[in-house]
Amino acid sequence: MVPPNETVDRECPSVVDSRSEVGPNQSPAEAIVDAVTAAADENPLASTPLYEYVDPDAVDMLFDHPGSEKAEVLLRLTIETWVVFVHADGRIRVCDGTETTEPQPVFE
Repeated sequence: MVPPNETVDRECPSVVDSRSEVGPNQSPAEAIVDAVTAAADENPLASTPLYEYVDPDAVDMLFDHPGSEKAEVLLRLTIETWVVFVHADGRIRVCDGTETTEPQPVFE
């Protein structure tokens, strides 16, 4: 995680930008899986389970509680060749970790 008010740059091109609408139909962990499988053009059921890379329950606890959308929390994780950034406000950016670009802010 990144300290509040600190700018974080990414050095890989964005492939998928999405927003998690946390609620009874989707958890933050499920939103991450959906974003990564969209980037990889894969069926979510055929992909490597998220728990191989991060504890899904911990992700859900971090982002799915009252007031979490107002927190300045940014999670960065790597899933296979994808670099995934998740912001507390629900934004998810999946970047291709096999390519590089000039550093740019993760979220503006």
